Amino acid sequence: MLAGDPALDFANTLHWRGGNEVDFLPDYQSLIDWAVPAGLLSDGERKALVAHARICRDAATETHSAAIALRTAWRERLDRRTSARKAPLQQGVSEGPLGQMLAAALAEPRLLLPGDALAMEPASRVLALPVARIALAIAGLELIPGERKLGRCEGDPCGGFFLNTSRSKPRRWCSMDSCGNRAKVRGFRGRFIAEEVKEPNA
Repeated sequence: MLAGDPALDFANTLHWRGGNEVDFLPDYQSLIDWAVPAGLLSDGERKALVAHARICRDAATETHSAAIALRTAWRERLDRRTSARKAPLQQGVSEGPLGQMLAAALAEPRLLLPGDALAMEPASRVLALPVARIALAIAGLELIPGERKLGRCEGDPCGGFFLNTSRSKPRRWCSMDSCGNRAKVRGFRGRFIAEEVKEPNA
């Protein structure tokens, strides 16, 4: 949870570690486990969803698939917003595939009520709660006016998204302890090797 916003943390659940792409949301259980520290579900809601998922496994699988499709569309939009090499966005967030997914996820207003208000709702419907909360976070980040400058980690091949809230020096890394530190080590090694190469010719 390094991005500074749950919508961006959601995009970063597909990430790079040790040179390999890792999906931190391989199933429904991992989706709701992630949503608690992301601030999108309470622990009580998570426990209720675990119980519902045991009963309605097909609905849980469908919800997970919807979450992954939403993440793909969201990452594509973020990629265009943070890449100078790509053409500027021609559509607002309410248009195109991402807008359709957000509209579908937010189509049931009851899913945005506190978890205890959903006790009488069908289990298969309640399972969509994490996707509705994610969609609300994305809509909030995209549509509410404010100074929200998005950044992307320069670590290769990390590319994690984050809110750049730094006023003095632009943030370059998702985390100074990981990608930033590795970049510094690579830079030091590169300078050391360059000096070694120059030595014989001195």
